Amino acid sequence: MGLVLRLLVCCGLMLVSVYGQSGRRAGLEGEGTPPASDGKSAAVDDVLRVRTEEVMVPVSVRSVEGNPVNGLTAERFLVYDNGVRQEIVSFNRERVPANIVLLLDASGSVFHQMRFIREAARQFIEGLLKEDRVCVMQFADRVELLQDWTSALDAAELTKALEWRYHPGESTAFYDGLYLAAEEQLSKTEGRRIIILLTDGIDTSEKKRASLEEAVNAVRRAEASVYVVSLTASLREAVEKRTSGTFKRLLGGYDPKDVKRVLALIDESELKLERLATQTGGRMFLPRRDEELLPAYKAIAEELRTQYILTYKPKPRVLAGEWRRLRVLVLPGGYEVATREGYKGRN
Repeated sequence: MGLVLRLLVCCGLMLVSVYGQSGRRAGLEGEGTPPASDGKSAAVDDVLRVRTEEVMVPVSVRSVEGNPVNGLTAERFLVYDNGVRQEIVSFNRERVPANIVLLLDASGSVFHQMRFIREAARQFIEGLLKEDRVCVMQFADRVELLQDWTSALDAAELTKALEWRYHPGESTAFYDGLYLAAEEQLSKTEGRRIIILLTDGIDTSEKKRASLEEAVNAVRRAEASVYVVSLTASLREAVEKRTSGTFKRLLGGYDPKDVKRVLALIDESELKLERLATQTGGRMFLPRRDEELLPAYKAIAEELRTQYILTYKPKPRVLAGEWRRLRVLVLPGGYEVATREGYKGRN
C-alpha cells in the first residue's frame, strides 16, 4: 500500500484508489461559460423549435451575516435573462412545496458519522411542509434508492429508510449519485427541485457511469438547486491531526509530499462543491464536528422556508435546447442573492 493510501486509511477514511484515477482536473465550468453538450447533436436542437413559455426562479436573499431576509416586495427584484430585463409575472413570498432529494454519502469515510447524519436528516424531514415530497438516496460502492418519492407527512417511511436502509460501503460513487438524483429522480417532478447533498466530494469509484461534468449538466437540465453539507473541513482537520504529534510518531511518520497531495485533493474537492452549490442557487455548509451537522440541516430548512419564487415569460422567447443565463438583483443592494446561473429551453 502506498504512503498516500496508508495515510488515508489510518485516518479512518477508507478512500480506495484515490490516486489510481486520471490526473485530469474535472472542474465545473467557470462563470460565463455555457454548459457542455449533454450528448444531443446540434442538428437535433436546431430542428426543435418548441419554446419555454414560463420560467420559475427560486431566489434566496441573505444578509451580510448570511441570514435569510424576509419581507421584500416584488418591486425590489430585477430579473435579467441573457442580459435583458424581464417583467415579473408572479411573485410568491409563501413557502412553495418542494421536491427534495436527500443524497447521502455512505462511503467508509463517513461510517463513524452515520448516527449524527441519520438524526440530522430525520429532524430536517420533520420540519418540512406536508405538501413537500422527499426521496432518499445513498452512494458508496454503488448508488441506491433507499426510499422513492414520499410525502413529508409520511415521516415513518422516510425515517425507516434512514435508520434501516442507510448502510456503509467503501468507495464513493459521488458523480453517479449526483447524476442519478437529477436525471432519474428530479426529472419525474414538476415545480421546485432541491438536492441536499452530504459528502466530502472525493469520487473513488473505479467504474463510473457519469463524470462530474455530466452530473452537473444533469443538475442543470433538472433546474435543481444543490445544498451541500461538505465534510471536507472535518476531513482536512483529521488528516492534519493524524500526521503530526503523537499520531505521527506512532505510525512512523509520513512523507510531507504525500500529506501535501492529500490536502490538495481535499482543497480541490471543496472548491468543486462550493461551485456546484453557488452555480445552482444553493449553499454550502462546512461542519467540522459531528454535532454541527444538525445546525447545518436546520439552516437549509430555514432557507427553503424563506425563498422567494418569481416567474416570468422570457423575452425574446427561448428555443428548445438554448442555454439562457439568469441574473437576479435586489434593490438597493447590500444583499447576497442566490439563484441558479441559468436554464435550458425545454422541448
